[in-house]
Amino acid sequence: MEINVEFRDATLAPTDFEIALSRLGRIAGAIALRGGIAKSEWHLKGYTAKEAKLYPAFDGDAPSAAALAVIREEFRGVTDVTSVGIWAHREGTEIGGSMRCQILPQGESSSVEVSLTNRAEITNGELINYDDFVYYVSLIATEFDPIIAEIWPPEYFEKRIFDDKPGVGWMLYLPKVITVQQVPEARALIAVPAAGREQTGTIIVSVTDAVFSADNPEHVEVANRIEIRLVDQDLLPAYADI
Repeated sequence: MEINVEFRDATLAPTDFEIALSRLGRIAGAIALRGGIAKSEWHLKGYTAKEAKLYPAFDGDAPSAAALAVIREEFRGVTDVTSVGIWAHREGTEIGGSMRCQILPQGESSSVEVSLTNRAEITNGELINYDDFVYYVSLIATEFDPIIAEIWPPEYFEKRIFDDKPGVGWMLYLPKVITVQQVPEARALIAVPAAGREQTGTIIVSVTDAVFSADNPEHVEVANRIEIRLVDQDLLPAYADI
């Protein structure tokens, strides 16, 4: 399952590696807290399996000094487009994940990609389930203030209705207040932040009683209907406008 985020942050420069890795670290911490991958299992990405296990991404709650040194050396002299990528894989299992934050010049659209895999993905496994993903998306919304966040299995990309617009898939975060009257097809509308604070965005959910599957026609149909409803009300931006 993937979480694909687009955001603009005038305070985040392409060389702010410690800030970017700290934000990814808080997502890794949330995954660990929900019983998924331990934070200590995350490492910097490498070109080989051996290289990818060399540098732990975190030292306790903070980015590790070694990881930051490697990233700074990789992008020495680069000031326009950089990225921070980490991965994790629990030995002896198919449980794993990756995260990548690509940072563009301040004011331009940057991105975050989170991918989690699990053998039990289709049956609400320990790593991929509805409650946890709502938690992760809410945290990502707080950390990155996204323009949009799409949550779906990769196979859904070809099944969305509009080629030039984001798809709903399992969940879609928009930095808007969305009501039931606007999107009655949604199975849930989750306010971000949570109750008690001023709402700045909404997670629109297509399926609440199972993990979304692009192979399930009913799941795809609900997601497609929500996309049509959003476009009819000019609530879904085009990729070109993000």
